[in-house]
Amino acid sequence: MASPVALFVYDRPHHVRRTVQALLKNRSALDTDLFVFSDAAKTPDKTAAVEKVRLYVESIQGFRSITVHRRLFNFGLAKSIIEGVTQVLSEHNSVIVLEDDMITSSHFLEYMNDGLSRYANDDRVISLHGYMYPVSDPLPEAFFLRGADCWGWATWRRGWALFNSDGQFLLNELRRQRLLNAFDFNGAYGYSAMLKDQIAGSNDSWAIRWYASAFLANKYTLYPGISLVHNIGNDNSGAHCGTSTAFDVKLTNTPIDLSGIQVVPSEKAAKAIERFLRTKQSPLRRLLSRVLRKKDYFMLNRITKDWLPPALLRLLRKMHRGGGITFEGPFTTWDEAVRMSSGYDSQEILDKVLAATLKVKSGEAAYERDSVLFDEVHYAWPVAAGLMWAALQDGGRLSVLDFGGSLGSSYFQNRQFLEGLQDVRWSIVEQAHFVEAGKQYIQHDRLCFYETIDECVKSEEPNVVLLSGVMQYLEKPYEILESLSGTTARLLVVDRTPFWSKDTDGLMIQYVPPQISPASYPTHIFSEPGFLARMHQNWSLTAEFLSLDGYVDSPAGWCAFKGFLLTREH
Repeated sequence: MASPVALFVYDRPHHVRRTVQALLKNRSALDTDLFVFSDAAKTPDKTAAVEKVRLYVESIQGFRSITVHRRLFNFGLAKSIIEGVTQVLSEHNSVIVLEDDMITSSHFLEYMNDGLSRYANDDRVISLHGYMYPVSDPLPEAFFLRGADCWGWATWRRGWALFNSDGQFLLNELRRQRLLNAFDFNGAYGYSAMLKDQIAGSNDSWAIRWYASAFLANKYTLYPGISLVHNIGNDNSGAHCGTSTAFDVKLTNTPIDLSGIQVVPSEKAAKAIERFLRTKQSPLRRLLSRVLRKKDYFMLNRITKDWLPPALLRLLRKMHRGGGITFEGPFTTWDEAVRMSSGYDSQEILDKVLAATLKVKSGEAAYERDSVLFDEVHYAWPVAAGLMWAALQDGGRLSVLDFGGSLGSSYFQNRQFLEGLQDVRWSIVEQAHFVEAGKQYIQHDRLCFYETIDECVKSEEPNVVLLSGVMQYLEKPYEILESLSGTTARLLVVDRTPFWSKDTDGLMIQYVPPQISPASYPTHIFSEPGFLARMHQNWSLTAEFLSLDGYVDSPAGWCAFKGFLLTREH
């Protein structure tokens, strides 16, 4: 059966028409379901062009079926593709993905469907790609490379499950595994710079995160030796491309034979692409890379950052969004979700968190979140502000009951600010095996561990209750909230918790990015109106904010990881 095609369009009616007309020349178009995702106008001046595109796509004929999704507001390319691909794969096992500026060969769908069928159960293969650079070297008819690509591609549900939207995590892992040079085709092209720009907010590329996710998972993508896709968007008509003919290609007019291809990266093809990419570097960069030793060349790249004013650098370092989180569900009962997941009490999880926390404690790393190390702290500023407010209200005393606080992630995240307070007690209530490890390796005069709320309250007088990334993992969260409301705390801080605008809570399974741990947990997605209505019994809403994890898609709809500062009602 032919795989469905997801086509993403915006405001270029001429490009869309050419893309669709080329796709219709494929013999299997009549057997193909076409899903069109039409983004809404970002600014009023784009409205007319967007409407022209929508009128055209509504009139398309020649496919087995056509479904048009009109965005009600502007998603932007990255969010539109991530959500669209996820949506199609929630109902189909595979998808072929095109944007509105991809002219395809008449053999494109044949190649994609053949590959999707051949490698459907081969976990080494994450995707198929239709474009090939105009290299001068002869290439195999088809071959594999490590990673993934974005100009006319296809994947399976299992492959897309590895997509991690957290650019900072991906960059940290590339650094930790010393893969940056290989990721950049041995320094031939600045893919890691693109990833850094995505983290800084200079671009919103989903594609660089897709490539990095596949590369870190050591998965392969199938390429044709002669291109089946020609990108007509390099004419300065798109939001993310300029004017260039450097990547123009002639499409193959013969089918691609996929029989007998070894599922291993092609060294010959990788070298040919590397040579091609080097020709696209600026003359100065090519000269420097030849005359300087590699370590000196990269040092020169690094020190140029110091030429920029610090204020400008700070402006460019915008906070990233997304955490590589995926959901499955919904489920009807907690027990059902538990049976379908691995749970939270894995010894492997504790081992990873302990190793990371010890590095933070010793100063080898700046910050740890979910066992992932960072070279700079990602502050949750509203949380820090809440802590300082609570201390100010209590004469400089801060006593935090950090429920589900791991081995001190939030404590170490905020310890720079805690140093200015004379009276600080940070009490973590956690699972027994975390408490045991915490007492043995982490605990000190300000940081301590307890197994129950009652045990903690008998020893401490908390003026803050912190629930950071924990409430959704509790079987009966509202019962725990009721118990915590009975403490002496004047401030309740909720952070990194998933909410949606629906009237009822949802129950899902959350999958941890495989690079962190092969774990899955039952998790609630809370109804924001319902949650706040319950909280008003004891607490008053002071502030709300978007957490570092940002927005995440689920099979039942988008949710936002949010936070709230709630003060004691009476």
